[in-house]
Amino acid sequence: MDLSSLNKNQRLAVETTEGPVMVMAGAGSGKTRVLTYRIAHLILDLGIIPGNILAVTFTNKAAREMKERIENLTNEDVRHMWVSTFHSFCARFLRIELDSFEGFSKNFTIIDEDDALKIIKDIMKNDNIDVKEYKPKRILGLISDEKNKEIISISDPFLKNYYPKIFDKYNEALKKDNLLDFDDLIKLTLELLKERPETLAKYRKKFSYIMVDEFQDTNIIQYELIKLLTSDTQNIFIVGDQDQSIYSFRGAKVENIDLFIKDFPLCKQILLEENYRSTNPILKIANNVIDCNKHRIKKNLYTNNDSSELPVYFHTSSGYDETMFVIDKIKELHLLGYPYSDFAILYRANALSRQFEDMLLRYQIPYVIYGGLSFFERKEVKDMIAYLRLIINHDDDFAFKRIVNEPKRKIGDALLDKLKTAQINNNCSLFEAIDHIETSGIGFNNLIAFKFTILELFDEYIANEDKPLIKIIDGILDKTGYGSMLKNEGEEGQDRLENVLELKTVIEEAIEYYELSRKNTLESLLSDLALRTDTDNKNESADCIKLMTYHQAKGLEYRVVFMVAMEQGIFPSFNCVSEQEQEEERRICYVGITRAKEKLYITNAETRYLYGQQQNEAPSIYIKEMGLDNLNVIGKIKRPITTPITQTTTSAPTKVEKEPSAQINKGDKINHKAFGDGLVVEKNGNVITVAFMAPYGVKKLSAVHPSIRKI
Repeated sequence: MDLSSLNKNQRLAVETTEGPVMVMAGAGSGKTRVLTYRIAHLILDLGIIPGNILAVTFTNKAAREMKERIENLTNEDVRHMWVSTFHSFCARFLRIELDSFEGFSKNFTIIDEDDALKIIKDIMKNDNIDVKEYKPKRILGLISDEKNKEIISISDPFLKNYYPKIFDKYNEALKKDNLLDFDDLIKLTLELLKERPETLAKYRKKFSYIMVDEFQDTNIIQYELIKLLTSDTQNIFIVGDQDQSIYSFRGAKVENIDLFIKDFPLCKQILLEENYRSTNPILKIANNVIDCNKHRIKKNLYTNNDSSELPVYFHTSSGYDETMFVIDKIKELHLLGYPYSDFAILYRANALSRQFEDMLLRYQIPYVIYGGLSFFERKEVKDMIAYLRLIINHDDDFAFKRIVNEPKRKIGDALLDKLKTAQINNNCSLFEAIDHIETSGIGFNNLIAFKFTILELFDEYIANEDKPLIKIIDGILDKTGYGSMLKNEGEEGQDRLENVLELKTVIEEAIEYYELSRKNTLESLLSDLALRTDTDNKNESADCIKLMTYHQAKGLEYRVVFMVAMEQGIFPSFNCVSEQEQEEERRICYVGITRAKEKLYITNAETRYLYGQQQNEAPSIYIKEMGLDNLNVIGKIKRPITTPITQTTTSAPTKVEKEPSAQINKGDKINHKAFGDGLVVEKNGNVITVAFMAPYGVKKLSAVHPSIRKI
């Protein structure tokens, strides 16, 4: 076959077919092309039977793409080739070989996470274990870790004692009904091959060539399986990139690359450093950042792309100004012919999406949250909004039904039916109907407690003027048990908690926007949120801005990329303490930079309102590592970029005192956080009348309000 379109090292990787080969493929260096050309070369030029090649990757999308490319290159029927994900390979293997092994048979059923959680909940229910206190998802995570040979750490004394019992009961339940979860697929495949030498010998002979894509994402058991299947000829070919290993939270072991070199000391190492995606200025700052990591095989990405446009670093005073810079830049480039689908906004935490969603909606720019829900569609946010609705309006039955068992309060269907009957008989709300039912039991006691909690929250945060209104979110989290529930959900719960805390920022902005009493402020805010229809941010057209986290961005590319909120404590995250965690965080930054094809904008703010608190953080250390000389800097940097990652303070943000506004007079131009720029047309004491651009019009405001600044 014709290999002339490959560069020197790509061709070397394709034609080095015998013995162990390790290819370290930099971002955008054409690794999928190398893999598919290598398979085609084996089939067309060396006459290898397609069924004797095993190629595994991590996503169904990647497997489909590989198959399509191989079929186009070889004109072979790829349906029966062994090109798939690890799990698909193991499922196919077990359908053939699993025969009364460990109590399972080959007509097994594969269950998903929801099915597995239902089994765990049933076991806990039979054991009288409270699923509110001991989360089934947490237990399933422990089971998954154990099956994948991860070290299990349990601090709770009761759970530490109960976990081995539920682990055994869960596996017995699976075995009874011939069920396999995803982890069992790989675990049983490995165990069967170890227990049956004749089966292992058969597959070692069959798979004369083994290839692994995204090797840096393999976990302990996946690497063990691949190593076991490798025959004496050691024709194993791995493609990976240490610099893009960002999935340790899923069990990925970047150390597997070092293990491979140790297990296959004669392996040929090939570097793919020519990048076909980004410009040299973008690659320069990517190289500079990742060079700060010590534990890596050194690569230096370069390209033949002649563009000399520097990445832009925009530093401003507030998160609002940062958001407006991004919006203005999108509008500017869109007018120049860039489709909306060419843009991506990347952030380190999901809660950061809200401020950009708000402005994209306001300026009617289509967008989607890639791989997730928009901020106000997230369950925990909707739950909190329902709490707020019920607190200010006890007659809101819809809100009542959503949260009466969020978190779980053992208020069962029978009790809710009695409540519904009392509501009908007394022509009242469900909330009031609690006073009209006569029953007893834990569920009823919890229902009474729920009502008193709602009344207490109203008295403490709505009727009482002494406490800041934004503290109502803290009150809900604390008094309802919702906060404890999220804290018991591990990393996912922390992410959800951050979304809830971001509602404090929404309320703070509402206070400035509406300038009404606290009850009326909440009513107006909740009314506006209810008017955000599903069609506001769900775009059937592919031509829309993509908002996503860095982990969701891996493997994707865009002509224009915005890396926002690049501040110490946000990115890098304050959770990064160990050297290993710091290096992975830096790899996440590297992945973000290398998503950009033409234009890269890196932004941060001196102050930002996040999670309900004003934060004042230094610019991210990564900006210093990029090198200011390699960036087109916009905005004066007032704080030195020298803070090391271990000294971040976002975990305990400091409150920034707002400076009093300059004297404002008639004829002055001012900027309002919510309404934008306006002209003062009248002043009466501390009250000013300001003409804003449509759709806001003329408004009367306090001249000393912190949302106003003179321009």
